Amino acid sequence: MRTRTQPPRRPLFAVAMSLLTVVPLLVGGCIEPPEREADADSTHAKADAPTSAKRQATIPADGWNDNIAWRGFEEGLKEAKSSGMPVMMVVHTDWCGNCQKLKRTFNADAKLEQLSERFVMVHVNQDDNPEATLYGPDGQYIPRVMFLDANGNVDQGLQNPNRPSRFRYFYTPQEDLVATMRRALDQHGNKS
Repeated sequence: MRTRTQPPRRPLFAVAMSLLTVVPLLVGGCIEPPEREADADSTHAKADAPTSAKRQATIPADGWNDNIAWRGFEEGLKEAKSSGMPVMMVVHTDWCGNCQKLKRTFNADAKLEQLSERFVMVHVNQDDNPEATLYGPDGQYIPRVMFLDANGNVDQGLQNPNRPSRFRYFYTPQEDLVATMRRALDQHGNKS
């Protein structure tokens, strides 16, 4: 009877080391290099970058994100006129459940916070500032998020695309407010 000779056994360590040199070669062709991933989103990264030093809020955030440079109603409209920056206005009340949900979006979305540097950000409590009711192109529901040009005119083309017929300025946390912010900057961004 013939006996087979077994090949010499390689120590486990040697096998592991040879795998460590082969696996990166196999996997390397499947994973996008980090610099390519960064380049893919570089257009938005540059567009989302603030234009100057971080501005400070002049009114309390009242839960709408302390890192955003909030302005009061009249002050914000004046600043927009003098700076040429567009306005993002959030009309809300304290008792509104949907307003509380939207507040969480403002606190959780880093892109929203970053883009806010390129707007005059106004949050106004409709109960405390009745003049905010003048900014209700399709009703007095709350919350309403509107984009105004530097002269204080609501851009009625900048509305929630998911709501073409009713409550066009109403956003839930699931809807892409950041995309509308980018569209607003494309149309009204400060050109200076």
